[in-house]
Amino acid sequence: MDIGRKARVAVQKNHRSSFPQQVASVLAEEITERVLPPGERLLEQTLSERFGTSRAPIREALYLLSQEGLVERAPRRGAVVKRYTTREIEELYRVRITLEELALERDCDGLRMVHLSLTALRPIVGEMEKSRREVKRYHGLNFEFHKAIVELSRSAVLSRLYTQIEGPLKMFLLLSMTTKEDVSKSIEDHKRIVAAIAEGDAAEASKALHAHEVEGMTRALAALREGRALAFPDSSPREPDPAAR
Repeated sequence: MDIGRKARVAVQKNHRSSFPQQVASVLAEEITERVLPPGERLLEQTLSERFGTSRAPIREALYLLSQEGLVERAPRRGAVVKRYTTREIEELYRVRITLEELALERDCDGLRMVHLSLTALRPIVGEMEKSRREVKRYHGLNFEFHKAIVELSRSAVLSRLYTQIEGPLKMFLLLSMTTKEDVSKSIEDHKRIVAAIAEGDAAEASKALHAHEVEGMTRALAALREGRALAFPDSSPREPDPAAR
């Protein structure tokens, strides 16, 4: 299937997305995978030529990315891929841990909530085990698991706050999985979290989650210091459909 065909299929699956949203989605994926590294300039003219459109949709896409915490405006440089400091990354993880721990209190509150949580989380862990050799897919499932913890709580406040940190979190989650050993350890960590939820033990689930996420943060920071990045031979460039403009 050629790139144009892939783009059309993607649009059919998400036909409500506007053209700027599609452009933002493509760029967000490239930022997350560090195809566009921190500090990279995002020139409106270059991007408008790449996507075959005027500057207006590009400007809107860059605004959307800035709202997601992936792009920032730099003096005399315009829009650039945001470069996070160590302190900012640590703060993001602390916020994430707090939100997920609050969600776990709700997820473990009674047999009905435990059942709903297990019904949602166990299949994700099963897919994670099957995908341990596919880093990109594993990364997506990893994020899906943690977002599910929050969504299962049915707290509009927690879900809204979590959405605000999703963009950079996806990038750092990817950096925290750089070896097969990291993935294997991650799978066991997720199983421990699910086992604690099955017992309705929010404290134990939070303890397992906290340890898991602190380790992930440590690996992500180490990867950044060492300049490590991941390659994805199975991925292909994805462009938005001109019909959505």
